[in-house]
Amino acid sequence: MTINLLDLYNTAATQEWSMYDNDAANGEELESALVLALNKAIVEILYSYPFNFRERTHVILTLPDVNTYDLPPGLINRDDNGNYMVKLNSKLLSFVESTENLDSKIGIPDRFYIKSDKIVFYPKPVEKSLITIDYTTLAIGEDADGNEIFALKNPTDTLTVPTHLEELMKNAVIARTMLNSIASEGDENYSAYKKQSEVAYRLLIKYSKGVGLDKAIRF
Repeated sequence: MTINLLDLYNTAATQEWSMYDNDAANGEELESALVLALNKAIVEILYSYPFNFRERTHVILTLPDVNTYDLPPGLINRDDNGNYMVKLNSKLLSFVESTENLDSKIGIPDRFYIKSDKIVFYPKPVEKSLITIDYTTLAIGEDADGNEIFALKNPTDTLTVPTHLEELMKNAVIARTMLNSIASEGDENYSAYKKQSEVAYRLLIKYSKGVGLDKAIRF
């Protein structure tokens, strides 16, 4: 099973008190309010916990005399000591907080800093080298062409979730969508959807940790 926008939309539309038709067949039949609510729920869930299936490795092949490259589309990971996971071969590069005292220099990079949406290596590479960046992607899925996307817009857009977590993710997204769509906490449906949302979210986190590992959820 692959979770796409059309499936999420029609499933959400079948929920109790939903005001939407549940037989949408194409993009023209998707109501924007529910699409927005689904995307809000997805982002809230995925960005609230460091799910391991969101981890990626960005590879940069540096060129001689070129020190500025695109950042990966996400948050750079840190190790247990707080070091950013930016490595040349197996050696971690140090993060430079201030560039005021950096002179123009060419050599083997051992440091880096961030400038706007770019990563800059110091010293400026004197030769080709391979730098890897471990990061947590902000993308939530893929379009029909396999490109990373940050919101589901088309019926065939899919969530990037391991197969064994798809049903749990779907339940969590639907419950959170319905909860967010209820305007008042005093609504008779609010407490029921709040409980469903909390249970679905806890189960998703529990089983995302892997079989045989400690599945206790700590806040």
